[in-house]
Amino acid sequence: MYVRTVKVRSSNGTLNEYVRVVEAYREHGKVKQRVVADLGRKDLLSSLLPKLRRVLEGTPTIDGKPVEEIEVLDASTWGPSVVLRHLFEQLGLWRLLDQVLGRSPGGSYADRAFVLLANRLTRPKSEHGLATWLETEFVCDRQGRRFVPHWHRRGRVRVHHRQLEAWYRTLDRLLAAKAKIEVGLYR
Repeated sequence: MYVRTVKVRSSNGTLNEYVRVVEAYREHGKVKQRVVADLGRKDLLSSLLPKLRRVLEGTPTIDGKPVEEIEVLDASTWGPSVVLRHLFEQLGLWRLLDQVLGRSPGGSYADRAFVLLANRLTRPKSEHGLATWLETEFVCDRQGRRFVPHWHRRGRVRVHHRQLEAWYRTLDRLLAAKAKIEVGLYR
């Protein structure tokens, strides 16, 4: 097999060069040739040649970059929180929790309730374990700000006490408003 270029005049008069893979074979003592593959126009193939070379040599790439050059900055899981966010919107929980729980000085109780619920549904942990879970999960509030754990070593407790207090206050508010939330969900 070998590569052959063929010049073909198009209907508008331009001369295009095509690249073909041709095979020579013998039939009844005569040498004949047949086209194995028509690779396309030579001018278009020249831009694909570096990519084709990487494929043939087995160099893996993503978006044209060799894999060795790609640096993973974040591999957070975000799928479960997207599904839960959709359920929150369908059930009207954002509006309901905003009405029933109100706002805290440090942000929305509804946003923190969303994080607590996402944690309980995907990987149930305590409020201490919630901080570790937030390192691997991409969970954000309604403005798109990601919830991140705040660490502070104090004896056995590694999670910053302000963050723990915020989670506990949210749980207290949820418990106090449980009846109103259930009635709101029923309606």
